[in-house]
Amino acid sequence: MNTSKRISWPEKSVRLQQWGSKLRLSRNVAGSFFLIATVLSMAFLGIGSGIFAAVVMLMAAGCLSILFFPFRYLGLRGLFALFVVCFIVEQFF
Repeated sequence: MNTSKRISWPEKSVRLQQWGSKLRLSRNVAGSFFLIATVLSMAFLGIGSGIFAAVVMLMAAGCLSILFFPFRYLGLRGLFALFVVCFIVEQFF
């Protein structure tokens, strides 16, 4: 979490501390990823529905980060397992 100065994260890894010290770079990388995802959504779904899908994905990512990060319901392995399960369900069912 790079945007708030009030949140403390004592067990932050060294790599995340390095990214946190480079605030402008990390924001640009995150914005670039979102822009790429929006362009790909627009390319595959059309302009209107692609923009709508990008907004929905942004809201979902925000909700999940608010839900999982501060309360520490899931760790990194748990989030990865949840991603794998959702990916499998999406692909095969």
